[in-house]
Amino acid sequence: MDTNTNSRLEYLYKEYVRLSDKLEDLSKSTYDDFKALGALGAVIIIWKPVSEVILPASPNLDSSLFLFLGFLSLATIIGLIALLNLMKHAYAWYFIHNLKAYELEIKKELGEAGNAQIFNFNIGKEETKFIMASYRLSFRVFLFSFSAFISLVPFIILCYSNIFYAVLYLLVSSLGFLIYLQIFRSVLKQYSNQKFL
Repeated sequence: MDTNTNSRLEYLYKEYVRLSDKLEDLSKSTYDDFKALGALGAVIIIWKPVSEVILPASPNLDSSLFLFLGFLSLATIIGLIALLNLMKHAYAWYFIHNLKAYELEIKKELGEAGNAQIFNFNIGKEETKFIMASYRLSFRVFLFSFSAFISLVPFIILCYSNIFYAVLYLLVSSLGFLIYLQIFRSVLKQYSNQKFL
């Protein structure tokens, strides 16, 4: 290898490492969003007792309306956190596709064959298997179980208070979930022709 090739390879590898580090940082920050979602999930469970403590101080407030608005506010905050997480998710896929390009260039510089195990991060080889086996299943289970929790627990609590608010909450939260799913599919469709959900 001549010095030109060595300097190009060195540059490619440094950029590959930099992008890998960025992707790792992004992945770690995504777990902070899960912690926030967990905390809000706990608030949903204790919202009814909290509202019963607040309401005696303001007897003019309708308890059912206050309960409904509280759950709706929590669902809105959770939706915003989920959208932030989706933006991070799209950014991570962007990094993965850039890493794939650098990986291919590094392999060319090293004279490695397309099926070589060096720099085996290349998700192009195993993309379908990865998405089908792990990513798709785990994300689907998490997404549907969390949305069921966010929709059904407040719905059940509101059923004891006011059926109209319960049905309205269920409709609004279901609509928000469907909108999120459509945005999720649109964002990830940019990076793959595979079905993720």
